[in-house]
Amino acid sequence: MPTTYIPTIVKDDAHREGIWCVAWAPSSDLVLTGSLDNTVKCWNGTTGDEKHILEGHETGIISVDTNKQGTLAVSTSIDSNIRVWDLENDGKLLHSINAPPGQAWTAKCSPDGAFVASGSHSGNLNIYKIEDGSQASSLSTKNQFIMSTAYSSDGKYLACGADNGTIYVFDVEANHLIHTLQGHALAVRTLSFARDNRTLISGSDDKRIHIFDVQHGKVAAALTGHNGWVLSVASNPDTSKQQIASSSSDKKIKIWDMGLHQAIETHEVHTDQVWGIAWNVEGTKLVSASDDKSVKWFASSGSS
Repeated sequence: MPTTYIPTIVKDDAHREGIWCVAWAPSSDLVLTGSLDNTVKCWNGTTGDEKHILEGHETGIISVDTNKQGTLAVSTSIDSNIRVWDLENDGKLLHSINAPPGQAWTAKCSPDGAFVASGSHSGNLNIYKIEDGSQASSLSTKNQFIMSTAYSSDGKYLACGADNGTIYVFDVEANHLIHTLQGHALAVRTLSFARDNRTLISGSDDKRIHIFDVQHGKVAAALTGHNGWVLSVASNPDTSKQQIASSSSDKKIKIWDMGLHQAIETHEVHTDQVWGIAWNVEGTKLVSASDDKSVKWFASSGSS
């Protein structure tokens, strides 16, 4: 019997404004949400109870991510400010990285927890040291607005998606562009590497999800089914399931079978566009965040 995902916890009015991003810390079982109300909130991943509110951004939160240990979080806001938070100390602010205007958008932590990579309006992919906030490097693309970023879990690849539909893949060790991936007609708002570190999933304003073979730089599959922008994609960490979760401006959440290249579930539980979706580290639960100000949890059948 195929796995099904059942809604379990609902947090309506989780923030005062719409929620644009969500992350599930791999080791500490914290769910983090970022909102247009300028705050990041930390929730107990099992119970949904609110634990901390991270305050200090002066504009809406664009992205939030954590290191693998779940000890640190990074958040970015519309004003290009990147903040680093200590999740082991009630979310205390460690320091801020004040990037130039337009030089920080969606940010992701490197697998080793040493760096944070952020796209920019100028087309650069900027790499900052998490420890002190200094800029380590800047990777150039083609002067397109970089809207999404993703590391492979082995740290070998760093990918970024642009507003013209192009995806750039860099070899991290060499700081070298190895692939320019085409196929999307509109902005690539979201990227996620599968755990095999060779498969890259992208979501676009063209309503499509693409699966890329990064080693060969080719599109392996194109998935259609959403009726709006694809705002978030996430590969299930449990590789035996071969699943992708996606969320869209059509207010829907879909679960896809990567082998069958088709949607196996659709959830319509939000009343506005769903900006973020994230799995827990076991791949048994997922959480979604929406412009309707709510956060919603799902659990696979058979999990507690």
